[in-house]
Amino acid sequence: MNIAKRIVILAGAVGLFFYTAEQEDLITLIANFNLSWYKLGVPVAWGLVIGGLCALLKFRWLLSWMAPVTLVASAITTMGLTGAAAVFVKHQLVVLCLPPLQLAAVGVGLYLFAVGLVKLMGDIEARKSEKGEE
Repeated sequence: MNIAKRIVILAGAVGLFFYTAEQEDLITLIANFNLSWYKLGVPVAWGLVIGGLCALLKFRWLLSWMAPVTLVASAITTMGLTGAAAVFVKHQLVVLCLPPLQLAAVGVGLYLFAVGLVKLMGDIEARKSEKGEE
């Protein structure tokens, strides 16, 4: 079985986990972790900032980890979005989708870390090679 099928199966299990959660459990989770709509952007922003910072500091050894990082990021994002869909289908309240959406935001932030690192590192290398040719 390839890794994409495993991710789909795991995402379905996480979606079922959120689907079986009661409304009080989700409200308690939102209150305990102080989740809000504004906090959904925090992992995304940190992913971009840390990816750019690692590229500026030229951490080349991180480039070998980009394939697993993007795979994990896609898995986490899929699990979060599947969970959000399951919560909305069961409870019909968008606000109760905050816990799985926060999980999806972490996956997007991890992906943007990888994209920011690779793009900025490539841009730095391209500018370096242009200066060497002139």
